[in-house]
Amino acid sequence: MSSCFIESLCVRTVVFSLFLFSTLPDCFASDPTAASQQPRDPLAIELLQMDLDAAKSILNRHDLDDNDSISKTELERLGWEYDQLERFDLNRSGDLQYIEIAMKLGDKRIDDGIVQMDDTLARRYTAQYDANRDGKLSLDELQKNTFTDQLAAFDRDNDGELSSQELILGLAFERRFRDELGIKGCDQGGAMKLINRGDQNGDKRIDADELQAAGLADKVMKFDRNDDAELSVSELAECLASRRKDLGLTPSDQLRARAMLRQFDSDRDGAIVAAELPASILQSPIGQADSSGDGKISERELERHFGKVRRELGFDDDDAGRARILIQRNDVDGNQRLSKSEMTSSGADRNSPLSPTKLVGMDDNKDGEIEWRELARALSSAKRSQ
Repeated sequence: MSSCFIESLCVRTVVFSLFLFSTLPDCFASDPTAASQQPRDPLAIELLQMDLDAAKSILNRHDLDDNDSISKTELERLGWEYDQLERFDLNRSGDLQYIEIAMKLGDKRIDDGIVQMDDTLARRYTAQYDANRDGKLSLDELQKNTFTDQLAAFDRDNDGELSSQELILGLAFERRFRDELGIKGCDQGGAMKLINRGDQNGDKRIDADELQAAGLADKVMKFDRNDDAELSVSELAECLASRRKDLGLTPSDQLRARAMLRQFDSDRDGAIVAAELPASILQSPIGQADSSGDGKISERELERHFGKVRRELGFDDDDAGRARILIQRNDVDGNQRLSKSEMTSSGADRNSPLSPTKLVGMDDNKDGEIEWRELARALSSAKRSQ
């Protein structure tokens, strides 16, 4: 067990705010289909650090007899009923021990659609905005936040403040909705930075008069879906996602371009002076990314470069990750490649990407083995043909 883990786009985005405010509290509940399904096998739950941390906290607070487990009596203090949790009591001791508590918490977290990043962000925002350090975020404390423009919908019980659970659930819901729209973390983070850079009147939005300060062109106002003459965090995130996909960038490409700009843009004007790049980079294809010939490499030129590289690679981040896993799993001799014999030993059938009959078609450099890039291209090709 591991302890660590976007009829059209425009129309769907227009209804985002309405949907959130009208139904968000109901969406905080567990998946309504979960109750009708067979209970999840506790041993199939992939535990996250947040599950382990929460289990430890429960033990610290409720293990009154210090026996490193929660008894039936102690469960009652938690409001937990043993007969509903018995499946997590793997050793049939009548108590729930540390790892069994973590499994119970992980089971609920999965039903709520929460991932580790939601917890990480909730902790980060609490540390940043919790002025009185009471472990909660009042709506007053969050007036200057840039991570969401749907804050009131997070406050499920309408008490004017967000508990840690309300914050995590709200962040999880927004993340899942952004995923449906094709908005990734790099787009959301980029939108927050644009608002921090360009918002001059403190309303946490970008209006037409603030576009220049944010480094944006007038045409981005087409993403003003609710026609309020301003761009919110979610609208800016959609804008950045659209631009990223038009350029053929994956999230890792986008983050790589931004990291390079941060590292070499010494005067913070949004461009890199090509002549100031290290010789190794200047002599690489990146050094030739100055398409305008002005001696500088702008963020857009960097993005175009990485988009071109991505198209030449022919696979995305998901394909790359899957390829690496398959090779690691079947690489008997440890050379980070798969030979025909290793593909045969994998037991893959003829429809699998690891079928030995597919080696010749995947082996781009004709060396008789498959490395992860070749496998990733094959996975991408198979995905497009489905």
